[in-house]
Amino acid sequence: METKICLIAPYDEIEILARQVIREMHADIKVYRCPIQEGVSLAKKLKVQGVQVIISRGGTAAAIRSQVDIPLVEIKITGYDVMRAIGPYRNSTETVGIIGFENVVRGCRVICDFWNIPTREFMINGAQSDIDWEDVRDSAQKLIDTNKINLVIGDNVVKRLGLKTSSVQMISSGEESIVQAVLEAQNILAAQDEEKKHTERFRTILNSIHDGVVAVDETGLIDVINPVAKQIFKIKDEQLIGRPIKEILPNTRMDAVLKSGVEETGQLQQCPGGYILTNRIPILIDQVVKGVVATFQEVTRIQDDEQKIRQSLYAKGLIAKYRFSDIICNNDRMKRLIELAKEYSKTNATVLIQGDNGTGKEMFAQSIHVNSARANGPFVAINCSAIPPQLLESELFGYAEGAFTGAKKGGKPGLFELAHRGTIFLDEIGDMNKELQTSLLRVLEERKVMRLGSDTMTPIDVRIIAATNVNLKKQIALGAFRMDLFYRLNVLNLPIPPLRERKDDIPLLVACLITELSRQYNWNHEAFPDAVIPFLLSHDWPGNIRELKNVLERIVLSMQAGQEPVSEVEMIMAEACSCEEPKAEKVFFSGTMHEIKRKAVAVVMQEVGYNKSKAAKILGINRATIENLL
Repeated sequence: METKICLIAPYDEIEILARQVIREMHADIKVYRCPIQEGVSLAKKLKVQGVQVIISRGGTAAAIRSQVDIPLVEIKITGYDVMRAIGPYRNSTETVGIIGFENVVRGCRVICDFWNIPTREFMINGAQSDIDWEDVRDSAQKLIDTNKINLVIGDNVVKRLGLKTSSVQMISSGEESIVQAVLEAQNILAAQDEEKKHTERFRTILNSIHDGVVAVDETGLIDVINPVAKQIFKIKDEQLIGRPIKEILPNTRMDAVLKSGVEETGQLQQCPGGYILTNRIPILIDQVVKGVVATFQEVTRIQDDEQKIRQSLYAKGLIAKYRFSDIICNNDRMKRLIELAKEYSKTNATVLIQGDNGTGKEMFAQSIHVNSARANGPFVAINCSAIPPQLLESELFGYAEGAFTGAKKGGKPGLFELAHRGTIFLDEIGDMNKELQTSLLRVLEERKVMRLGSDTMTPIDVRIIAATNVNLKKQIALGAFRMDLFYRLNVLNLPIPPLRERKDDIPLLVACLITELSRQYNWNHEAFPDAVIPFLLSHDWPGNIRELKNVLERIVLSMQAGQEPVSEVEMIMAEACSCEEPKAEKVFFSGTMHEIKRKAVAVVMQEVGYNKSKAAKILGINRATIENLL
């Protein structure tokens, strides 16, 4: 490790004492013995070699300080050093001559005045390189001769002058002065090292961020500029620090913010490469503007980053693509429902959307999210009936590493965690089993989730929208759905009407869907015959808009194949009407055996008016079994 502190001793005595003190302090300091006239040149060499702090004394210290840009610690002449030199002469009535640089002369003057010793002073001024030592010697000798001075007090410079006098008393620095100087030099070095760390950290941060950054002081001179700013403004000149901002970037308005002290954020500014987004913030110290810092973002980069984020969210299915304007309707009931949903979107309250399959429940959910304050957050949708209960729990709440065989290393966040600061849409909530309903209720109440296999709760900020195509109140009566969960979900309610109750929307829906299908199949939508509409209006559409789109797609494909449209439509519609819609309550052969039994009991209970005794008789089981299954 290179020595960072050096001591330049102007004479032998101080060198010997300094080496002794440094050895005892175990300090990493190199000592040089150097004549006073060579001190400056040695200090310059040491600076080039990487020395950061120099310790010296008297005239040598004064010369180095004035000519070399390096921190310097002076071995000061203390009052004790002066008293030790003058003490033997405190009862003398003869005039004493004091000769030396300012620090020596002033120190001696104070002590001599205290002891009432008469003095004559000769102070040496200026940098050593500018001093005419012959003239100094002559002037000092004249002072001695004129005042008949027999005793001269001073430091090493007196010995150098070689004055003719009876006695010369040298002032030598004591051990405590050197110790103090060494400690001060070590503190300076430590402060420099710490400042270097902060500077390097600041430089690294400044150079690594994607925004351009420029800062000016209170006079409008640049004191910070990072590479990105140079790139944005096409600046090749490296020497920018200390130059006026108006000269380098004339249209930044940083000078205006210096005068007004008012920040300007989100401002568009033109630069050589196009447009940038600029923020100009005043630096206020005690309410006084001491500078301005400006950040610059290229608009194209912002757009690119936003596109990447959106693509990433789309890839993960965590973004909503529908908005209220995408909901096609002329029906007054639907229009009122949309306005109600817009009002709901202004709150964070839980929404329960009820409606048959294919009525557009998720479109409403996405629209509420996009129209809310959470629009920039994720939109996470999951169909609770499409995933087995065992998997649904880990999907919703996530799992910790080692939670089960095959668990991903590091664990996996659940959908509630992914929806943080956004919206989670729980579709077909009525098909969720009772155990998961209990866990969901806990999340709704505590706004915290715990991964499977973990003992840590994770706070979440999530807006919940649930949807169902079943009558949850009936499910509650059957014991298949928790009442307390229903009331937690049913804070705000949106009942979406089936297509059969808003047939006035069918012509408009047909026009929009045919246009969409025409683009998909490269077909002229104007060829679609108006004579088909009455057939479409006569159907009840149990599959709602999803069924309507399916029928229209068949019509378009048949017409592309050259079929006669009206007769083909009659056949398609006849097929649609002849297909008996299976009763939803009879379709219960899915899930675990316990769930199949529960669904079977629920169907029979509904048929007998929820009379447990009758249901038990039909099923050939007792009431207790029915109660356990429900």
